[in-house]
Amino acid sequence: MTSTRKIIIELAAISFFSLFLELMIIRWLSSEIRTFAYFKNVPLMACLFGLGVGLALSKSSRDWKKWVPFALLGIVSLICFADPLKLVHITIVDPTEYYIVGPIAWKAMDVSRPVDYVLQTFKGYAVLMGVYYLLVLTFIGVGQKIGSLFDQLKPLQAYTVDIAASLLGVFCFSLMSFFSLPPGWWMLLIFVLGSYFFRKPLQISALLVATILGFATADPGVIWSPYYRISVRDGIIPADGNSPELFYGYNIDVNHDGIMGAYDNRPETVGRLTEKQKEKVLRYYDMLYDLIGSKPRTAMIIAAGAGNDLACGLRHGLTSIDAVELDKTFIEKGKKLHPEKPYDNPAVTVHIDDARAYMQRCQKKYDLVDFAYLDAHAAFSSMSSIRLDNYIYTEESFKNAKRLLNDKGILAVTFYAMTWWQEIRVFKTIEKVFGEEPLAFWSPNGQAVTILIGPGLDKQAALAAGYKQFNRKYVEDNHVPKLIADWDRVETTTDDWPFLFLRGREMSLTYCAGLLFTLLIGWGFVRRSFGATTKENLSRAMFCLGAGFMLLEVKSVSQMGLVLGATWLTNAFVISAVLFMILIANLIQLKCKSKNLKLPYICIFVSLVLSYFIPISVFAGLDIVPRTIISSLFLALPIPFAAWIFAITFSNCKDQSRLLGMNLLGTLVGGAMEYVSMITGIAAMNLLALVLYALAFHFTSKAESEDGYGKAELELEPETKMIDQS
Repeated sequence: MTSTRKIIIELAAISFFSLFLELMIIRWLSSEIRTFAYFKNVPLMACLFGLGVGLALSKSSRDWKKWVPFALLGIVSLICFADPLKLVHITIVDPTEYYIVGPIAWKAMDVSRPVDYVLQTFKGYAVLMGVYYLLVLTFIGVGQKIGSLFDQLKPLQAYTVDIAASLLGVFCFSLMSFFSLPPGWWMLLIFVLGSYFFRKPLQISALLVATILGFATADPGVIWSPYYRISVRDGIIPADGNSPELFYGYNIDVNHDGIMGAYDNRPETVGRLTEKQKEKVLRYYDMLYDLIGSKPRTAMIIAAGAGNDLACGLRHGLTSIDAVELDKTFIEKGKKLHPEKPYDNPAVTVHIDDARAYMQRCQKKYDLVDFAYLDAHAAFSSMSSIRLDNYIYTEESFKNAKRLLNDKGILAVTFYAMTWWQEIRVFKTIEKVFGEEPLAFWSPNGQAVTILIGPGLDKQAALAAGYKQFNRKYVEDNHVPKLIADWDRVETTTDDWPFLFLRGREMSLTYCAGLLFTLLIGWGFVRRSFGATTKENLSRAMFCLGAGFMLLEVKSVSQMGLVLGATWLTNAFVISAVLFMILIANLIQLKCKSKNLKLPYICIFVSLVLSYFIPISVFAGLDIVPRTIISSLFLALPIPFAAWIFAITFSNCKDQSRLLGMNLLGTLVGGAMEYVSMITGIAAMNLLALVLYALAFHFTSKAESEDGYGKAELELEPETKMIDQS
């Protein structure tokens, strides 16, 4: 085997290892330490920062690679022992604001208990920073290895190999997710690949222990679906006097949160209970039909889950149900476990799909469209802060639901929240879409509301059903000034600003502090280690290109969920498509060797302006096939031009590993910038990306005129040389 071929194979292997490890850690962390499910960009930023620093230190005499197995073992140990260490539901933000379920989060983040609050916050930040540092240490070593191989090949040749192998890594992890393979198998692949690069006995031992932990600490009853960690417990109603305990069904825990079940609510079962035992029965399923009667015959039930809403609908006379559920594992659990066997009923047709995407495609009309306690408790992608359920409760989504109602149809939205303003937001969004105030009622079980509207709603019958009403008058009558203010201030959600669980266009101060801390650490490290590198024009251009591209990728992932659905397949498709576009741009540049940057910059500026001014909804009137194709192409329009710009710029670099490091450090900042969308909306990301690409063009132009573009080697500062020799 020739030396060049060996380098290419090693670069492909470590690039595959890098992206697979990144996806694995982000998914595993978010399932076992729940705060990372809502703040996925923190570990993502740590991975990118570590890679960037490692690439920039590729020529350093200090060997960072040796620490990779040990840092990885530390991360895996934290994940595997999160439950006994009480880290599962640890948090640094108010769990009622972000809908973080769990007894630790609820009790400790209570400002009326200041000692517990301070301790929990300190512990939360310690875990956040501990994981951050371990991830950085892991990926510095990986990045340093990638950089050392990069320096032995031509820039675009090396980058093409890197992207192709990364694409394969995405495909492999997506395939493992599809087949529901648990983390032990993920770690086994990491062990096999890692053993080639980290060959010392202690390093192999660390990787082996991490792999064994992945298998040994796994609960055999847990299933890893493409989205969730799912486990099942018996649902028992305790005994009361002479009335024995009753097997009520099954509690289904989703990522350690008890938010689902498969319960027996048949009258003959509930009738055997005492009045005290009946308090444990979840009455809110039947509540809907108490309010609307048994008139509906056809229904679409969104978030069908294990089948409780289906079983209730069948008991109340539904003759045709389209059951929409994102995760096939919940359907499988419902078929196997639900005492009433609703999925065996021929009246039920199952659709494994994203609810928003299915509603857009559906051409049927229904007596009832039921949003059945839809809450995802997970982010859509490792590349985005958008949650799986965010696009379900927007104005555009409710307009779709309204379109699906027949002339006697009813829209029912059953929604659980920990704060009133979240329920107010859903209420106001529905009111705005329908142009009239809906009826809403408190559930007898917990802080949930059922909201009803539509031409077929008998308002007098609903009001006479005996449930406590929820509306502005209720708030005013109960003299709650803060809630009255919330009612006026709370903004409705749209596809451009879909952040259901944000009180307003703002960011949590505690989370801002965490982001700022990670950015300051990164910036300080860059200044101390690379000195003049951050002042050199080409370095600045590469930094801006990294930040701009990260914004484009995040925006594409978020908005593509509207076109194709917020599914694991969409996530894998978008990331793969982006990598594929980069690969094609590199191959074209390798063949054509173009040096003209003006044309691709003009193209990306035009595409970003078009993306800002033209909403994706303009394609809504097209048939499904052309709508999907045209919308996907339109959303992805800036990506190939960005890849083209990078390919031309990078092809003229001499110190490619260091400049690629600066590019990845730019993606760190771009990942933080994504949270600006919580204030400005998603469309504004186009303008922010435009500014970054304009700066990149400016610095590249200065590099051509002042530095002799692509000719100047970057020199380390004396301080850096001392660091390298330490």
